[in-house]
Amino acid sequence: MRNERRRQLVTILFFVVITLCLPFIAFAAEPAVHPQPEIVLSPSSPGPGDIMIVTVRGMNGPVEGTFNGRKIYFNPSQSSFRAVIGVDLFTEPGSYPLDISATGSTEHRTVVVQKKEYPAQHLTLPKGMVELSPENEARVERELKLTNSIWPNETGRVWDGGFMNPREGKIVTLFGVRRFMNKIPKNPHTGVDVEAEEGDPVHAPNNGVVTLVDDLYYSGNSVVLDHGQGIFTMFFHLSKVLVTPGQQVKKGDVIALVGSTGRSTGAHLHWGVRMQGARVDPQELVHLKLD
Repeated sequence: MRNERRRQLVTILFFVVITLCLPFIAFAAEPAVHPQPEIVLSPSSPGPGDIMIVTVRGMNGPVEGTFNGRKIYFNPSQSSFRAVIGVDLFTEPGSYPLDISATGSTEHRTVVVQKKEYPAQHLTLPKGMVELSPENEARVERELKLTNSIWPNETGRVWDGGFMNPREGKIVTLFGVRRFMNKIPKNPHTGVDVEAEEGDPVHAPNNGVVTLVDDLYYSGNSVVLDHGQGIFTMFFHLSKVLVTPGQQVKKGDVIALVGSTGRSTGAHLHWGVRMQGARVDPQELVHLKLD
C-alpha cells in the first residue's frame, strides 16, 4: 500500500515538473528571430551609365559589398549606410548580383539593369584625325594601357560631401552619345563637353589626389584626380596644367585651364567620371546629394 502511494506521488511530481518546464522548453526550442535589414536601391532599375545609391538599414557595421564582382564602398549616414555604385556605359541589359555583408549576416540582391538609348552624333573631320597611322595606333594602345591601370586602385575616401561642376557652362556634347566620324562608328562619348573659352579655369570637383598628368593622343593635356573609394574624375584638352602627380587638391581649387589640345576641333572642357571602374555620367555625380 505504502509503495503504491509512493508511486502515485512520484507520478504526480513528474507531471507537475513537466508542466512547469514546458513553456521554458518551448521557448528554448524556438529559433531567435532577427529583423530583416532594409535595402533600398535608387534608382531600383538603373541603366548603363547611371549611378545607383544603395541604402542599408538594420545591419551592424561596418558594411561591405560587391556589385557584379566589383568592390563597393559603404559610408555611415545617420542611422544607415550608403554606397554609390557606377553602372558602366557598356553594361548589357540584364540581372546582376549585389552582395552586402556585415557582422553576422549577408544579404543577396539582384539589380536589373534596363536598356537605355543614347542619341547619335555625326561628325566630319580631317581624315588624319579619324584614320590613325600605325605609329599613332601603337601610341593610343600604350596610352590606353596606362590609363586602364589607374582604375583598379583602391584608396581611402578623400571626397567630402557633394561634387561640384569643374566648369559651369552649356553642355555641347552629352554623355553616352554614339559617335559616327566620317560615317565610321566610333566609341560612345564617355564624358561631357562643356562650352568654354581658351584659358578658362577648371576646378577640382571635390577633394582628391592628382594621379595622372600627361599629354595623350586623343585627349591632349590631361589630368586625372583620385577622390578615393574608386571614384576618379578626368579633364581633357587642357591648354595648361597647374598641378603635379601626387598633389592633394581641395574642392574648388583651380587645377588647369581650358584648351583645345589632342583630337579637338575647338576650345572646350571634356570631363569624365570612373566609379569603381565604370564609365558613368558626370552630371549624375554632380546632382547626387552625398554626405
